[in-house]
Amino acid sequence: MLRDSIGTFDSLKFVNLNPTNQFSGMKKALTIHLLLLAITLLLATPKIEAQATKKRPAKGTKTTTTQANPKPSAESAVVKVTKDFVNAYSKLTETKDKQSVLVFMHEKVTSDLVNADIGGRVRNFTSDFEGFDSHLQRLVNAEGLKLSYQLKQVIQDYQGEQVGVTAYTAEYQMEREGSVWERGNETVTLTLKKINNEWKIVHYATVTIEDEKLRGDCFCEVFESRPGNFVTKTIVPGGRNYDALLHNFEFIARTTGRVIKVDAFNFRWEDNGEIYFDDGAPRVSSVAATPPGRLLGIAAEKSDAIFLILKEYFYKENCANIKIRKK
Repeated sequence: MLRDSIGTFDSLKFVNLNPTNQFSGMKKALTIHLLLLAITLLLATPKIEAQATKKRPAKGTKTTTTQANPKPSAESAVVKVTKDFVNAYSKLTETKDKQSVLVFMHEKVTSDLVNADIGGRVRNFTSDFEGFDSHLQRLVNAEGLKLSYQLKQVIQDYQGEQVGVTAYTAEYQMEREGSVWERGNETVTLTLKKINNEWKIVHYATVTIEDEKLRGDCFCEVFESRPGNFVTKTIVPGGRNYDALLHNFEFIARTTGRVIKVDAFNFRWEDNGEIYFDDGAPRVSSVAATPPGRLLGIAAEKSDAIFLILKEYFYKENCANIKIRKK
């Protein structure tokens, strides 16, 4: 409106060259312009008042603001593939179907892996399709192993026309022979590429953090304290950390067989190599129907006896295997 008024005024002021007529024409034009402006304002006033009345709440009334609920966005194809992959992997130790997991991987997939255990040790390495295949095969072949792998959250996702990325967190638990061996969590990033109208994982990066280790490999160092006697230091998983535990082994000769005294516990080492835990029960003979205590196994050498007692008596629940190093 402002621009139209200026244009009209500029065109009218050059209509008459006579100063008197010029002034008169200008005055007439200005009068007409003001009249039109007044009429316009009068016509607009009811609309303005109506809008003001509509917007202005009545005195003493409360106002509420309503917002439309946004529609949830549809799940992207890469997120669906990610969830299907996690679901197939979580069921692997039950289905034993390795191909149900491998189907999500491109044959030239690469990976970067970081593992942190409860002792604070961090290992990083790379892998490929063959490495992932071997990992799955070990899970399938493991007797009595149950893997629980649960998706917690998809924390980020992006999908382009040909490439997509998802990042998720998961919690895992490994059970074997009816007992929990370890628990932890993973943060995983998957890079996917659309190949022949299918989304395939072409790269994955995983950070695995072990939260609890209840059973696994143990490490033992053996020191000779006095001639023929030994002290052991065994590193044992103890939940959220590793425990370093010491034991003193004293070998005492008897008329028949020997006694192995370990701290406050006694074990009998028979001449035939059998080692029994001495529970204090009366001994009849080594071949009696009621054996002298619980049989742990047979050992030929002192190092074998130490290994047997540690593995079968002290750390049977914690150590799947004990690696011994003599110093």
